[in-house]
Amino acid sequence: MSAGHRTKEPPRAHKEEARSDDARRGAGAPARRGGEDPAAGGLDRASPRVLYLYEISKQLTRFESAERTVPSVLATLARALPLRTALVLLEVPRRPGVRTIVWSAEGVGADRLQAARSHAATSYAYLTGSEAARPADLEGGPTATSAPSGQPARAPRAEAEERGCFVVLPLVIDHRPVFGALQIEGAARLEEPDLVFMSAVVNQLAIALDRQAVIDAKQAAAEAAREAAQRRQAESDEQRALAEALRQRYEALVDNLARAFVWEADARTLQVLYVSAQAEELLGYPRARWLAEPDFWSRCAVPDDRGALEQALRRTLAAERDQRCDHRCRTADGRVLWLHSGVHLVNDSAGAPRLQGVSMDVTPAKEAEARVREQLEFTRAVTGSIGEGVLAMDREGRITFFNPAAERLLGWTTEEVVGRRVQEVVQIRRADGTSVPDEDHPALRAIHTGEPVRSDEDVVSRRDRAPLHVSCTFAPLQRAGQVSGAVLVFRDIMEVKRAEQVQRLFAEVSAVLASSLDYAETVSSVARLSVHALADLYFVDLVDENGRVERLAPTSADPAKQRLTERMEDFAQRPGRETPQAKVMRTGEPLLIPEITESAVGAAAHDPGHRGSLRARGSGAVMVVPLVARGRTLGTLTFVTTEPSRRYSAADLAVAEEVARRAAMAVEHARLYQHAQRAIRTRDDFLAIVSHDLKNPLSSILTAAALLMRTLPADEQGAHDRRKAEVILLAAQRMLRIIGDLLDVAAIEAGRLSMETRRHEAGALVRDAIEMEQALATQKHLVLEGEIRGGGGFEVLCDRERVLQVFANLIGNAIKFTAEGGPSRSERSHVATRRSSP
Repeated sequence: MSAGHRTKEPPRAHKEEARSDDARRGAGAPARRGGEDPAAGGLDRASPRVLYLYEISKQLTRFESAERTVPSVLATLARALPLRTALVLLEVPRRPGVRTIVWSAEGVGADRLQAARSHAATSYAYLTGSEAARPADLEGGPTATSAPSGQPARAPRAEAEERGCFVVLPLVIDHRPVFGALQIEGAARLEEPDLVFMSAVVNQLAIALDRQAVIDAKQAAAEAAREAAQRRQAESDEQRALAEALRQRYEALVDNLARAFVWEADARTLQVLYVSAQAEELLGYPRARWLAEPDFWSRCAVPDDRGALEQALRRTLAAERDQRCDHRCRTADGRVLWLHSGVHLVNDSAGAPRLQGVSMDVTPAKEAEARVREQLEFTRAVTGSIGEGVLAMDREGRITFFNPAAERLLGWTTEEVVGRRVQEVVQIRRADGTSVPDEDHPALRAIHTGEPVRSDEDVVSRRDRAPLHVSCTFAPLQRAGQVSGAVLVFRDIMEVKRAEQVQRLFAEVSAVLASSLDYAETVSSVARLSVHALADLYFVDLVDENGRVERLAPTSADPAKQRLTERMEDFAQRPGRETPQAKVMRTGEPLLIPEITESAVGAAAHDPGHRGSLRARGSGAVMVVPLVARGRTLGTLTFVTTEPSRRYSAADLAVAEEVARRAAMAVEHARLYQHAQRAIRTRDDFLAIVSHDLKNPLSSILTAAALLMRTLPADEQGAHDRRKAEVILLAAQRMLRIIGDLLDVAAIEAGRLSMETRRHEAGALVRDAIEMEQALATQKHLVLEGEIRGGGGFEVLCDRERVLQVFANLIGNAIKFTAEGGPSRSERSHVATRRSSP
């Protein structure tokens, strides 16, 4: 494991050091220390630095903590190098901010230390690629203030005026993220051997810090594991005590249930293993007999219900889900009780399956149910001629009455539904297509709340799963002030809903078609809307600009019917045969196949194999309507239904034609829009290519002209040539502005014009604008002056380049239309600004 050597300095510090080096080289004096050659000095210092490096290695080997060890390392480093300040920045684990450890030589003032801290913060942010750390983010750390012996202190005033020479090295292991940095400020210029020595120190320091972080993490993990073990032991003891208290509480609770008892049995042998005290009170058999006799449940149940009880118990184990059963048991004194038993499957501590059950005495309810059934016979005669469907149910939601209209509307017979739960027969879906949960069924809500539930938006599933829109009312049945059940009255409103659905479909189709200019997307959106109202499957054939027919991906109304998309190959174009879509495109007339009969299969089949494939798809219906816009056929829409109970009618065809008409207009508009967009992109591409090809030679001309103006001699010939170079420079600048204007126009039309707003001094903007046009004014012997009202010291929020562009256009026009050597009152062009009120 080794530390990295990535070294970065902020651009500003780098430029300042470069200027300092240029100044020294300009003076012709090579960088030396004490009059000696730097390379020779590096060799002389090599041996002591090995000793210092060895001393630092020993300090890091005895690493105690960053606060105690790092200051001593910095002090040793200061003895090896002529340092003014040294800072170590360390990331704080799991906390924002950076911890700082500081060393400084004697005589270093607070200003110098603050400057070093600020430079370290900026440099560290540059190294890590993050925002610059605020001073508050630099946490304080130990500060070593003594200078190594033999190093002179500096006067505070001279030090404040002296610019520091900083070197920053990152603390990093292998290719992992930077976790700190070492910054030193040399009292004299540091040479390459100094930097090599520093790099070795940083490597050892990074390894030591990383090693200590691993040790600290392991110690923390061990402590956390110990505390977790203690917590688990305490929780285990608490859970055992709680389990014992719950057991006692459970037995006290179940032994006092009113007219109900709790039992547990072996799931395979049905041997009763536990029964609560209420079993003895209800049935009269002692608890010991329940536990002793293997087949007690069979002997207790009446013969007619014995099979149903055993089947419910064994079904609980086989299906691994709760079961319920109503059965009769004979008491010890010969009475017959109705019990409602709920059974649940569990595993004991050894993994053996157990049946846990609760049996409740429901004899009074069963007797009341028998009385209600007698009364229903009379009610059936009254409701037999009613056109609305009527069904009644008891308090538990079991159907007790089902009139002939309900049989016709739902497809069930009375014998099939009486005694079944209403949720099994009247399955309701909401308007959004989601199924109503059994526990939230409107019939149960009416029974539980005692309030009627009315709805005109629900959809009921018939026995054959066909949807039926109904207007229904669930009303509670009350006897002696108590809810004894509920009655459902419903009627078919399919035609009303159909008309509403068609109008809603037209509105949604119009909205979708107007929302996008991508015709493939809009047509697909229309498909998703139409399949729910018109078809099980929907697909689109479009004719492109070259006359080729393209089929978009088919859309299915039900994800479970995605296999229907395979059927589209049966409608593909075959040589020598005309598909329904091709016929509609040729004639421009819609095609309705209300039922796919044997004759229709024969007419559409290409060969015997194809005929068999079509016949295997089953029955259904098809509509194909043309997409016509401005007298031109753009394609076709095909609607397919596979439900045997549904047949397309002329009304369905009219709806499909209206959808196709709106879709065709959207496709036509989208294609026109795409043509316009392609033309705009072609223009933009042309402008981009031209501007790129022109900017390269113009940049060379600008650079050459500027260089020529700086290098021409100051004599009369040089002045003459400089004026010519100014003309070249001015012409090139104008050409660049023209190219920029062209690109801005294209960006504005595309909505991509960018503005870089910042605060700029108003006076500086005016002066820069005048300086840009000064050469043009000089050519025409005119004088430009800037007059800034209010002093010009205020700032404005603007995009500098674009404001200068506006000024350049205004001033350039003024110069252009002012005659050369014109009247004296026109010899000066004034540029004025006014500060706007807040």
